[in-house]
Amino acid sequence: MYDWDMGDSALNTWVRLRQTWEAMISSVESELETYNITLPQLDILLMLAASETSLTPSEIASLTFRELHTVSGLLSRMERVGYVCKIRNTNDRRFVRVMIQPKGQQLLDTVMASRYTGGRRIVKNNLSDDEIGQLDCLLKKLRDGALADLSIKSKPLPRTLRAPAMVRRTTKNTP
Repeated sequence: MYDWDMGDSALNTWVRLRQTWEAMISSVESELETYNITLPQLDILLMLAASETSLTPSEIASLTFRELHTVSGLLSRMERVGYVCKIRNTNDRRFVRVMIQPKGQQLLDTVMASRYTGGRRIVKNNLSDDEIGQLDCLLKKLRDGALADLSIKSKPLPRTLRAPAMVRRTTKNTP
């Protein structure tokens, strides 16, 4: 990968952000191949494990910032291997709720305990705690600006999701 200098600091930052994202995703995806799971599937398992209630495919799409048809395909593949269960409403078969299954929870626990979180590892190995806080703040500003361009507003997680408890529970063995 080349270290571009485009002569424009904003463009340089954009290129470095894309390079960083691509490199980190490649690292994480190669790690996840060991478990025969993709990053989008892991995202879904994390959301389901964190939720106090079953979620609809639409809620999962919103939480993972993916298109509904993409999430529907992921859920079908995950259901076939036993990671999730789709439950149809008896009165309206079009209404579906999704729950994590024991096999999916076991996979999630195994991946998280294995020091997965390659992205987390890369961040912790290369940035101080102060730098992590600064970067997080800056990334939130950029994310919120991009969302504003799309006429979308970021909002807090629903009360039914307990991300801090989920992170503590699933990453207790990682530094």
